[in-house]
Amino acid sequence: MKLPISEYSNELVPGTEILLHTDTSSASSHDAELVLVPEPSDQPDDPLNWSTTWKAIVIINQAIFVFISILTPLAIAPLTPIFIQEFHKTLPQVNMLFGAAAMALGYANFIIVPFSNIFGRRPAILICGLICILANIWQARVTSYPSFIAARVIGGLGAAANESIMPMVISDVMFLHQRGLWMGLYFWAYFIGVNIGPIISGNIAAHVSWRWFFWVCTIFQGVSLIMMIFMFPETRYIRPTPSSDHSSQTSDSNKVSTSAKNAEVSITQTTTQTTTQTTTQTTTKEEDKAQPSTPENTVDHVYASRTARPVGRPSKAQFSLIPTPHWEGSLLLFRDFLAPIQIFTFPIVFWATFSFGFAANCLLALNLTESQVFAAPPYLFNPGQVGYVNFAFAVGAIIALLTAGPFSDWIALWGAKRNGGVREAEMRLWALVPYIAICLIGMTVSAVGYQRHWPWEAVVVVGYGFVGIEVIAIPAIVISYAVDCYKHIPGQIMVSATIVKNTFGFGMIFFFNDWAVSAGFIPPIMTIMALAVGITLIGMVLFLVLGKKFRRATMGSKVHEL
Repeated sequence: MKLPISEYSNELVPGTEILLHTDTSSASSHDAELVLVPEPSDQPDDPLNWSTTWKAIVIINQAIFVFISILTPLAIAPLTPIFIQEFHKTLPQVNMLFGAAAMALGYANFIIVPFSNIFGRRPAILICGLICILANIWQARVTSYPSFIAARVIGGLGAAANESIMPMVISDVMFLHQRGLWMGLYFWAYFIGVNIGPIISGNIAAHVSWRWFFWVCTIFQGVSLIMMIFMFPETRYIRPTPSSDHSSQTSDSNKVSTSAKNAEVSITQTTTQTTTQTTTQTTTKEEDKAQPSTPENTVDHVYASRTARPVGRPSKAQFSLIPTPHWEGSLLLFRDFLAPIQIFTFPIVFWATFSFGFAANCLLALNLTESQVFAAPPYLFNPGQVGYVNFAFAVGAIIALLTAGPFSDWIALWGAKRNGGVREAEMRLWALVPYIAICLIGMTVSAVGYQRHWPWEAVVVVGYGFVGIEVIAIPAIVISYAVDCYKHIPGQIMVSATIVKNTFGFGMIFFFNDWAVSAGFIPPIMTIMALAVGITLIGMVLFLVLGKKFRRATMGSKVHEL
């Protein structure tokens, strides 16, 4: 049963949002206005006030870095037979080249995220880009397996910035209602790099040399670094607390304001139904104060349609190569080191990170086995042809980019309309249903097709294509849900999710291929599918029913004050 809007003043737990703000004197819902969250300052160099062009330049630069930097660590699957011969190692030992990079990718963010919060996003990304260049040169020149492992670890440390910095930059420059699209671009850039990378590496190895793959990555990374120096200004911005000039309001008003802040109410709606409920002459002052519909009883908002804001651009200081440290003492310690661990105790984050991890590792399961399957009879593909099968992942990724974000936003908006204009974070979860089915079909076709030597077209087009869709759609939806519930810590949520994904992925390299040899391809691949589908489906049903109770149980956590 939906609550009237007038009763939601006591229901504004994090993740509950009232979608539109309509003047109580207006009788038309078409007069609804967009509220900007976070509230921008009046300075033109505030990243929230940058022009659309500058915001696009900054985020596209980040997407390019993500795409290029992920190529080297995660695109060597087609080179597996070459490395087995050149370094005289077994398949699991060669897979360690992937595992070493994957572990560095996950855990390096315990250093990168605090560094970027102290010194800024710009120095963090420039340093990581330089590390990637040096590591790529090292990998192109390696002559021994131990040296190769070391180079992969260093390369993973540099590339780890692609796991955290871009989501932080999106939060820096985009308002809450704009972030879904750009987070979709982030996941697309990441997984398109994972999918296109093997095509590039396989063809360079087949026609030139495997070492030239790393030289090409060095060139790409160098171009990206130059672009970052000249077209990626600092996006970390310390702005005054929103509506700080209203600190003299009554304590009751402050309670309403605090509730609104904790819930991160991005867009507010007061409907005409609320007006009719509050027009009686016997309404008490206390009841009036409980009404979020009265602007003077809540924080002043910045409206997109009627508030004059400067349209600015980055200042010269934001392009400086010498960072200005911003030390936050114990807050930094809690937010960047303890929060990623503490939020594992939050059921929503715990589920989202594991759903993200297993959905992403469905792709890894096929990456680890593609050379094992397609380089052997009856297919007998060369490294270039093995690389080409990854085009199916890329096509699936494009489909997911075009559908997952808009579909989940539409589902959430539809649910909000049915709920009197109030959106609960869980409304987004209904969008998971088709993608769970797609994951089940894609992994099943891949496993059975591998085992029974189906025509490669069936395995690649249906199996790989469907997995390419789910590997972007499911992570994007579940992480967006977690961020909806805990909006102040998107970077920490991504760190936790990356650790789960990469730790399990690292473990897979020790058993997955040998398991496929001894038991066939169906048991290992279907196990990963069952984990991804089962965890995602069970969590979806659980949180559709109990999600708000879990959010209410953690609404007093310090993470909402960061």
